[in-house]
Amino acid sequence: MKMRFFLGIKGKFVLTAALIVAISSIIWGTWAWRNEKRLLYDRLVSNARSMATSLRTPIINALVYEEMGVIEEGGLLDNFVEEIVSNSDFPTKYAFVTDDKGKVLAHNRYMEYGLTYTDDLTREALQGYSFLSRIVLDASTQEHILDIAVPLRIHGKSWGSLRIGISMNPLERELYLMGFKVISFSALFFLAGTILFYFVGQTITRPIQKLAGAMSEINSKTLTVDLPEPRNDEIGVLQKNFREMLERLHISEGERERMVAQLIQSEKMASIGKIVAGVAHEVNNPLATIGTCIYNLEQENTGPSRNLEIIKQGAERIRKIVSQLNDFSRAGSLDLQTVDSNRFFSESAEFARIALSKHNVRLVTQDDCHLSCPLSLDKGKIQQVILNLLINASDASQPWDNVYFSAYCKDSFYHIEVKDTGCGIQEADMGRIFDIFYTTKHAGKGTGIGLAICKSIVEMHGGLIKVTSSADETVFTVIIPQNAKEVCSAEIQTSAG
Repeated sequence: MKMRFFLGIKGKFVLTAALIVAISSIIWGTWAWRNEKRLLYDRLVSNARSMATSLRTPIINALVYEEMGVIEEGGLLDNFVEEIVSNSDFPTKYAFVTDDKGKVLAHNRYMEYGLTYTDDLTREALQGYSFLSRIVLDASTQEHILDIAVPLRIHGKSWGSLRIGISMNPLERELYLMGFKVISFSALFFLAGTILFYFVGQTITRPIQKLAGAMSEINSKTLTVDLPEPRNDEIGVLQKNFREMLERLHISEGERERMVAQLIQSEKMASIGKIVAGVAHEVNNPLATIGTCIYNLEQENTGPSRNLEIIKQGAERIRKIVSQLNDFSRAGSLDLQTVDSNRFFSESAEFARIALSKHNVRLVTQDDCHLSCPLSLDKGKIQQVILNLLINASDASQPWDNVYFSAYCKDSFYHIEVKDTGCGIQEADMGRIFDIFYTTKHAGKGTGIGLAICKSIVEMHGGLIKVTSSADETVFTVIIPQNAKEVCSAEIQTSAG
C-alpha cells in the first residue's frame, strides 16, 4: 500500500511561519540593501559635487589668468588636478581640465595632455550649465567608475570642463559587507523565528495531542474517557463537544442494548409462549380424563381414601399449572382502558385482601396519589401482576407479618410497590428471578411462571419492574406510564418502520 506523506498541524504551522519569516527577511534585506546602496551613492555623488563645485571658480580664474598671461599656462591647473587626485576622501582614478573645445589642458596622466575628448559627457558639460555624473566600466581594470563633469562657465562663456573619475570599489566593498550583514541577520532572524514558532506550535498543539491521546484511550464498553482539564478556547469547545458526543453515544448505546435485550426477551417469550400453549392444550385432555376418573372413584368409595386425596391434590396442582401456562401464553395482547387511579387502587386492594385471606399475614395498603389521575392500562392484567407479587410476598413472610401494598404518581408514571419483611432474595438469584420456570421456592411450592408473566405484562405496558432485597426486606416496584396507549402506539409505529 502506498504511504501518503503526513504533515501534522504543528509541522504545517512551523512550515508556514518559516516561509513567512523567510519571505519577510528577503523582502526586508533586499529593501535595506537597496536603500543603503542608494544612500551611499547619493552621498558619494553629493561629496563629489561639493568638491568639484568648490574647485570650479578657482579653475576658471586660473584659465582667465592664463589667457591674460598673468600666470604660466598649465602650471596652476596641474596643481588643482594634483590636489584632486591626492584627496584621500576620494579614490580618484583620473582628473583633468579641458578647454571649450574638449582639449585636455591638465591631466593627472601626462600622456593624456593635448588630447581632445569628444564623448557625450564632455560634450554635454561644454554645452550645459549643470553638474553631470554617470557610472562607467573601466575596460582595463573591469571596475566601475563614477565619472563626473562640471561645466566651467561664467557669465554665459564656456571656459571648458572639469572631469573627475572616482573609483566605486570602496563603495562596492561597503555594499558587499552590508549585504553580508543583511544576509547574516536575515538568516539569524529566520533561524530564531523558526525556533520560536516551533515552540509556539508545540504549545498550541500540545492540548490537541493530549485530547487525541485521551480519545484514543476511550473505553469502548463504557464510552468513558479521562479528558484533560477544561479550557476557555476552541480546544475547550472541542473537548466539550466530544464529551457531549460520548454522553449521547452512551445513551444511544444503552437504549440500543435495552432494545436488543427487549427484542431477545420478546422472541424468547414468544417462542416459549407457543410451546407452553401447545403443552397446556395437550395436558388439558388427559387432565380432564383424570378429573372424571377421580369423580367416579369418589362416587364408588363410601369412606375417605388417603390415596385418592393425594391424587386429587396432584391433579389440582396440575390444573393450576396449566392455568398459569395458559395465562402466560395469552400475555401477548392488552385490553387497554382508561381508569381512575384511586378507584383502581381501591379495587386492587380489595381483591388483594380477598386473595390473602387464606394467608396468615396482615395487608397494609397506602394510596399516595393525593390527586386522582387517569390511567390507560389493562386493568385485569395489572391486577394479576399485583396479586402475584402479593402472594409471593406472603409466601416469603412469617405468620402475621405485614405485607405492604402502596402506589403513587411521579413524572407521568404510575408506581406500584409491594414490600415484605421476609428472608429476602439471595444475590445469586437476583438476576434470574424473572426467568420462566426459575423459582426460589421449595419443590412443589412454585412453578417459576408467575414473575415471568408479571415482567411480560409490565413491559407490554411500556414499563419496567424492579426489585431490591436485603436480609429482612424485599421491595418489588412496578413502574408503568400513566398513558400506556401512547407508548404502545409509538412502539408499534417504531416496529412497523
